[in-house]
Amino acid sequence: MEQQGAEPQVLAVAGCLFEVSFPERDVGSWAWVGDQPEVTALGESVRGDRRHFRFRAEAAAAAAGSVGLRFRSLTEERGVTVRMVVVPVAPENQSPE
Repeated sequence: MEQQGAEPQVLAVAGCLFEVSFPERDVGSWAWVGDQPEVTALGESVRGDRRHFRFRAEAAAAAAGSVGLRFRSLTEERGVTVRMVVVPVAPENQSPE
């Protein structure tokens, strides 16, 4: 996976845990929409003013290079909002370059 530009890049590594978090609102909460072989959902929690979703990246995500996670929120004022978070995933064992 080649890094583009001069900006830093964060990668999840297959076999490792990572979290995605969203602001927690009284009027509507976020929910993960999906059951994907690229990740294993390990749980969710609210800490402070954010809802955290914890996942383990699987080998299928590394083979694909990334995983797209969909989240949904339902509020009276906005209706349904869907967000996609793309998480780049590197293989657990990389050969030296």
